[in-house]
Amino acid sequence: MKEIETNLIEILQKATELTQKALKQVQNKDFDELNKTLNNRERALNIAESFSENLSLYKNNPDYTPNESLNNQVTQLISNITSLDDIISSCLEYEKNKTKNEIAKTFKNKENFKGYNLNKIK
Repeated sequence: MKEIETNLIEILQKATELTQKALKQVQNKDFDELNKTLNNRERALNIAESFSENLSLYKNNPDYTPNESLNNQVTQLISNITSLDDIISSCLEYEKNKTKNEIAKTFKNKENFKGYNLNKIK
């Protein structure tokens, strides 16, 4: 059981590192690498969930004693990942709105330019 607890903490730390890397990539607008990093982070979080499920099986054992430091570490790592996720989401939302505005501006300019085409006679 101690091995599962150690693995859970290690994989959550790795997921935190991947989330920090994703934040740097979104800030640098490196979206191709961002997708790869987020896919790896998703795999790490799935593994962490698997370890967590294994630990919950041990909790049903009458010999099990809860490890408060483990719970605190897990909670801290998860809250760190969540706060970084919020920042990443807001950065991506900003980029989405910026791109949407650029597309709208390009479309409007194209429509305005059509009015100046004197070769097109109806």
